[in-house]
Amino acid sequence: MIAGGGTGGHVFPALAIRQALARLAPSSRVLFVGTRHGLEATVLPGQGETVRKLWISGFSRRAWWRNVLIPLKLTVSFAQSLRLLLTFRPQVVIGTGGYVMGPVLWTAQMLGIPTVIQEQNSRPGYTTRRLAKRASVVCAGFEEVKEHLRFAKVRVTGNPLRGSFAIEDRARAQQRWNLDWSRRTVLVFGGSAGARSINETLAPALNDLLGDFNVIWQTGKLGVPAAANPAIMDTAIRERHLVVHTFIEDMAGAYAVSDLAVCRAGAMTLAELAVAGLPAVLVPYPFATDDHQTANARAAAERGAAVLIADADLTPQLLEKTVRECLASDEKRARMAANMKALARPQAADEIARIALSLAQTQ
Repeated sequence: MIAGGGTGGHVFPALAIRQALARLAPSSRVLFVGTRHGLEATVLPGQGETVRKLWISGFSRRAWWRNVLIPLKLTVSFAQSLRLLLTFRPQVVIGTGGYVMGPVLWTAQMLGIPTVIQEQNSRPGYTTRRLAKRASVVCAGFEEVKEHLRFAKVRVTGNPLRGSFAIEDRARAQQRWNLDWSRRTVLVFGGSAGARSINETLAPALNDLLGDFNVIWQTGKLGVPAAANPAIMDTAIRERHLVVHTFIEDMAGAYAVSDLAVCRAGAMTLAELAVAGLPAVLVPYPFATDDHQTANARAAAERGAAVLIADADLTPQLLEKTVRECLASDEKRARMAANMKALARPQAADEIARIALSLAQTQ
């Protein structure tokens, strides 16, 4: 049983582990447990997976009235978890994060079923901290997790990426992107929703950056900010210096053709950057739970793989200056790229699947 959901950062690792289990143990049966409204409710059925949904939601720090039903939802979700566990009778339960993980793994632990927690971030969330002591193993995405979970059995496996994610040859990827390859290329993105502060900072800095670099800009659903000059953008697109997309399907190709990324610091984003060996300017989302994105970014920056800029400090001038410094020399860029590549653990999904299968054999 795999419990986790809410966001892509919890759903896609779950799917990656499922794919690894299918490769390593084709006869294995897996049941996903998620929520009614999280990404798992659409993504997993689209992959042919079975999902059971709990009636549960997270605690709202901004709209207190939404928390009135939480005690009832918790009671119901624990009852639902118990019923699912007794019906499906899993040999191992894996949690990949999100509030849905709590009742499922806690109930499994009370029943004596081995549990595995896959913690993506360098600073573990509340649910992981509460469940880690009784977990059979915590599979960590970052070495720093050990500092926060000294009482738990932690193995640093890295974060699992879907089997469909694979970095390709740069020259082959360049054939699909209409850009001037005599220049360095900067990839700017903020996920499917976009990152408002990054978009609004890039817009006034775009003209100066386009004087020397190509820019691939994924704006997200937010679109291009009003501060962007349409005439400058049209000219840059025509001269093959700029590509703008609301969403980039070919993200692996975008990584392959780029020399530097400007982005948030989600755990799965960093895992992809590491596999790609793509150095980055990281602007952590300041409202992430427990400020875990800042902790993720700091871990990469301390290893010389990235530069950390706090969201509150981000300005067009600082962004341009930092990009230029990162790409000032081939030697510096190559050093950052090597440091980022050193963080990669491309076999993470297989390693976590093997841990789960090993625990299953003891049952």
